[in-house]
Amino acid sequence: MKRFKSALLLAIFVALGTSGKTSFAADPIEQAIAACEYELTHFCSSVTPGEGRLMMCLGAHEDKVSLGCALAVYDAAVAIDVLAELIVAIGSSCEQEIANYCATPISDTEAVVAAGQGQVVACLAAHEADLGSGCKSIIGELIAN
Repeated sequence: MKRFKSALLLAIFVALGTSGKTSFAADPIEQAIAACEYELTHFCSSVTPGEGRLMMCLGAHEDKVSLGCALAVYDAAVAIDVLAELIVAIGSSCEQEIANYCATPISDTEAVVAAGQGQVVACLAAHEADLGSGCKSIIGELIAN
């Protein structure tokens, strides 16, 4: 279980882009697009991408989808699920720290947190000494891996 947790945290860390490299999540998605090029071109070319429409199109043609395409789509779905779980874990473990150190006030009662490209994790890592124990633990594991 510890090994799985470490792998999960590492995958999320990379997916959040703190290293400045291509994200973990993008690689499986790009691989799925490449593996499903024939299917997307022949069965889904008139579908507007977004909001899961291409996935629904592939599902509608599941009897014609190659094994390679199906496996690549599965791998992409797993990567997205792992990323979502890590985002939730960071959000729940570091909620107060994100508000304290990473939010920009836009009014007396509201603040905005710039997200994407690893900004939140980078912000938290920059304030590691000030983090609570739960948040420090998850960010420390991300950085260590």
